Amino acid sequence: MKLDLDLDSTVDELIEQFDHAPEKVSKAIARSLRKLSRFAERRILRELARQQSISQKVLKSLGRVRVSLYQPGDRAGQNYSLIIWIGALDIPAHYLGKPIQTRNGVRTGRRFWEGAFLMRPVNATHSMVFERKDTWQHKFQRSKKSGRMMWMGLPLEKKEVGIWDSASAVLQKLESVLLDRFATLMEQELNYAFNIES
Repeated sequence: MKLDLDLDSTVDELIEQFDHAPEKVSKAIARSLRKLSRFAERRILRELARQQSISQKVLKSLGRVRVSLYQPGDRAGQNYSLIIWIGALDIPAHYLGKPIQTRNGVRTGRRFWEGAFLMRPVNATHSMVFERKDTWQHKFQRSKKSGRMMWMGLPLEKKEVGIWDSASAVLQKLESVLLDRFATLMEQELNYAFNIES
């Protein structure tokens, strides 16, 4: 028994599909990375906001999370890469919600600062949360107004919330999630590039 299969048309079709394979794979990688960058930003904002009890809107308006995408050709000797940056400087208390002065302190959102008070510095557009500092000394510094060196300062400390620990915990936790998501996105984009787009 003998079976002859005429595969010319099938082989020609495969050759034609794989003729542009590197270009299609590059496009699929680029689309996957763009989707991954948006996914990473959303997830990091959500996790950081949840851990710090701060709204995502506040974190976004302060520019605390940035995701940069680099592709070959963007910079010399650069491979595909996704860079996630979290600004880990402390967040001033007045950004955590509308500050409300009470008899015992100041409430901002879900946090309460016992012994604190509201004060609007001369160059500020809104009131900030301060507390008297026990260990305090004048600083010998140049006056912005007169330009002379003099002893200056007030015995006050601006209240802030640290996010360094939360930021590093969020990045460690999300590393494996992002790698899994990238694998899923690549699979979808390659399928689209070779089976649907062509």
